Amino acid sequence: MKTLTLFLFLCFCHTLSAQDFEGLKKINGTWLYVKIIGKGEPLLIVHGGPGMNHSYFLPHLEKLAKKFRIVFYDQRASGKSVIPSTDSLSLKFFVDDIEAIRQMLGVEKINILGHSWGVILAVNYGISYPDKVKSMILCNPVPLSHEFDTEMANNQNKKATGKDSTDRSIIMGSRDFKSANAESYRKILMLSFRNSFYKPSNYSKLNFDMPADYVAASKALYTGLGKDLGQYNFYESVKSFSFPVLVIQGEVDAIPLAASTRTSHSIPKASLVIFKKSGHFVFIEEPGKFTSIVTRFIKRVK
Repeated sequence: MKTLTLFLFLCFCHTLSAQDFEGLKKINGTWLYVKIIGKGEPLLIVHGGPGMNHSYFLPHLEKLAKKFRIVFYDQRASGKSVIPSTDSLSLKFFVDDIEAIRQMLGVEKINILGHSWGVILAVNYGISYPDKVKSMILCNPVPLSHEFDTEMANNQNKKATGKDSTDRSIIMGSRDFKSANAESYRKILMLSFRNSFYKPSNYSKLNFDMPADYVAASKALYTGLGKDLGQYNFYESVKSFSFPVLVIQGEVDAIPLAASTRTSHSIPKASLVIFKKSGHFVFIEEPGKFTSIVTRFIKRVK
């Protein structure tokens, strides 16, 4: 565990202004990294993964901070957050972390934006704490069951090139990769997103900070979450949602449009918006449209 690093980080974490904050917070029994920017009504951002962190949202979501108080956090055993014991790496703990953050913010109800795998956490929070959600945005949502897995894999494989295979082989054959160097794992992870864009040049706008303990964190995550990720189907459960939901999908995302359509049709007060010039990261490829639609959606919620 990051004992000395944790101590130093706690010493230097600081409040940036009356509302802004960046540092580690003791949340639901563990230390989670939290970054808060902007002013106004809170919007909690739930990153994808498992094992990614908030860094890939920046600087792309900073425009929303002109309208809302944007709350980023690294999930447990992710990014700058601490790796807890594997028995606390379950879906229930991840969901209860969101509830603890809501309480920390001091709001009765929270607006939540989940991206990719983060949607699984967002919808499970809605299932567990339906009266604490003001609105929910499901951005490039992974399917709420495994029924689309084969189609997603096929879509991804269709985009793969010979260069992708060559680059992957070079990285995995390197001394750094064999010695579990975090940077080599970052390169592999980034390579997996190379074909996730409508416009290939937008790939250069994707940022991701890989923590030094990424390998250990990933092992812990998949050990702890294994049972929860094995089999699940939340389509029936989300039918009980009474709060408004916005589903956002990039048209060329490897995630099938049929999956996001099913998600939106399963939720009573859901609407689906398709970004025709985007893949898996709509906030990178069509930032103006993304900011405008998200702002209007939240502002309309009473």
